[in-house]
Amino acid sequence: MSMPALPPPPTALVREIRGAESIRIAKHVQQTLETFPIEQLGILGSIRLSQVGPVKPEQIPLPKPSDPTPPPPAPPQAPAVPGEQVTITGDRQDYDTRTQVFTVTGNVTVRFRGSQLQSERVTLNLATQETVAEGQVFFVRGDQQLRGDRLTYNYRTVQGTVTQARGSVNLGTLNRSEASRLPADTAPSSIVVSVIGSQGNRGEVRRLGFTADTLTLDGEVWTATNLRVTNDPFTPPELELVTPRATLKPVAPGQGRLEAESPTLVFDQQFSLPVPVNSVLIDRFQRQVPALLGFDRTDRGGLFYQQSFDVLTEPNLSFQLSPQILLQRAFEGQRSALSFDIVGLVANLDGTFGDRQNLSVRANLAGLDFSRLDSQLRFNAAYQLPLGDFDLVAQYAFRDRIFNGSLGFQDVNNSVSATVLSPTRPLGDTGIFLNVLAGVQLINAERGDLTPATLGTLGRVQGAAVLSRGFPLVQGVPLPAERDTGLRYSPQPITPGVEAYISLSGAYSYYTNGASQGSIAGTVGLIGTLGNFARDVLDFTSFNLAYTQTLVAGQSPFFIDRIADTQILTASILQQIYGPVRFGVQQSWNLTTGQLFDAVYTLQYDRRTYAVIVRYNPNQGIGELLFRLSDFNWTDTPSPVTRIQGGLERRE
Repeated sequence: MSMPALPPPPTALVREIRGAESIRIAKHVQQTLETFPIEQLGILGSIRLSQVGPVKPEQIPLPKPSDPTPPPPAPPQAPAVPGEQVTITGDRQDYDTRTQVFTVTGNVTVRFRGSQLQSERVTLNLATQETVAEGQVFFVRGDQQLRGDRLTYNYRTVQGTVTQARGSVNLGTLNRSEASRLPADTAPSSIVVSVIGSQGNRGEVRRLGFTADTLTLDGEVWTATNLRVTNDPFTPPELELVTPRATLKPVAPGQGRLEAESPTLVFDQQFSLPVPVNSVLIDRFQRQVPALLGFDRTDRGGLFYQQSFDVLTEPNLSFQLSPQILLQRAFEGQRSALSFDIVGLVANLDGTFGDRQNLSVRANLAGLDFSRLDSQLRFNAAYQLPLGDFDLVAQYAFRDRIFNGSLGFQDVNNSVSATVLSPTRPLGDTGIFLNVLAGVQLINAERGDLTPATLGTLGRVQGAAVLSRGFPLVQGVPLPAERDTGLRYSPQPITPGVEAYISLSGAYSYYTNGASQGSIAGTVGLIGTLGNFARDVLDFTSFNLAYTQTLVAGQSPFFIDRIADTQILTASILQQIYGPVRFGVQQSWNLTTGQLFDAVYTLQYDRRTYAVIVRYNPNQGIGELLFRLSDFNWTDTPSPVTRIQGGLERRE
């Protein structure tokens, strides 16, 4: 990251040393210390020296006749603002006039703006402008920690080295409740109008620990040899990224790129797995996992492999390309290895521009035969901007893939929409929460009011509101955040509990052909988590049971949002089988017809630092095998399907 130059340091506060030559030496030392390379460790600002300790009188040379007349002592300065001055203390301070080396030994401490550098010995060479700290070197600033046996740094060339470096870096925060995650949560979908609250954030980098034989600082670039990085706070770690050489380069403010040579993942100090990528970008954007094995029966003919690459990495923009090899299509169709039909591509462009303004663009190609582009391309672009407390989302979609319950898959050929979404608002002290949306759309899709059914274009005006309330029934206590208790199989201690909830929602859609569809739906449910996921057998059960009854007036002319499921029972469970292995099922039934119209099955191997997840939805014909790292800015792949429930879209 680019750092501005330091402003000229103010007049220092130096302990008075008797004699004119002492003043000259003190000023020389002061100027050196004021350029101490603390700013290379992420600290900017004016630097003051408040204490250098007593200087031995025998080390002060006598003045020579040729020496210039020293300037008069500067008038006393006002005390430095607390937190803005550097303090250097030690048991002994020496200055050698022949070598121009200033030495502080014994419990040396350098403090500045909440940062602290500790060592047994610090030497400053005024001639070469080199600083050496030796013996239990320790630097801490906030959540950033760096230890080493020896640090050398030249503040003229802005280069340095730390030997036997080790430390930890906090790169963000992770607010996620593992206890609330069900198969529905791990499934790639989320609700625009939330019934019982929003999902937690996933995939942010929180803390990484590291060790390296040497850590070389060259300006703003850090290079490490024999680097071991882990997201495990305990030793020995259950997961490490190991590489013989790695470089951390700043890309822009708030962004850094970690480039590693032949990286491997080491599990429990025993099993090693090569990493298919050698470059990881760490910033505020969530990205797809670097590699995954997926299944898409409808668009890709079944099994496929995907690997993701960062193309554009700007502070406000992220562009990622994810080529795919369509494995099942290649094997079953006996196609040539050079066939464009066995190669797919996903492109994602994300932008964050402050004040809740976000851009999301996704292009999905189920083959690179451009003569069939109209049947292989799916495209969606959305821009969100604030309207006071509300959010306006403008969106365009081409061949949006819709799954509408028991009506199955539908395609929206083209749609342009503008939707206003409200925040979740509490209604006084009642415990009731309100969400509303209103939108207009121009839709080109298959119409069921035409005979035969064919594509048609209509405008739609839509509004919806949801009232919801939860009733906590049982609230447990999480186990301590220790290796063998609360953090044995989970990255966060799990809080057991059971809660009942109810919701009432209303939606109305008017179409420009004069048709309309209105609905009122009531939902009652029970959600809970039993156990702490710390013992080996049956110590975790997470469940959700919900019944929805819908009253419908009118009928949509489109199949994409027509309400066909008026009595729905949804049940899900995520159950520990043994140790870190959990199995989950979520199913939804139309009770009027008895049809099971949607289901998700998951098999998870969960550890504190990582998880391996197999997920499959037979009704939608999609699934994936993915590897998730805790505390990383890698998120699950977005679903290629937009789900409809109660006539409303449920988008990611």
